[in-house]
Amino acid sequence: MHYELGNVLFHAHCLRHTHGMILAEGGVNPKTVMKRLGHKDIKTTLQTYTFNTETMQQKAVDVFEQSLQA
Repeated sequence: MHYELGNVLFHAHCLRHTHGMILAEGGVNPKTVMKRLGHKDIKTTLQTYTFNTETMQQKAVDVFEQSLQA
């Protein structure tokens, strides 16, 4: 079922993508995301549900900077 929100077409599958992205941005292991989404192949999860967002880039910088301070 599709709903129109303003000018954007929204459907329930959008929530699936959002769920996967929130987990990925939060640093959840891709294999855990794969299991939660019910994929049999990690490639599906990595190619479809994980993107390189600015939040992820900043997290990488933060982790690296913290390792230099240790």
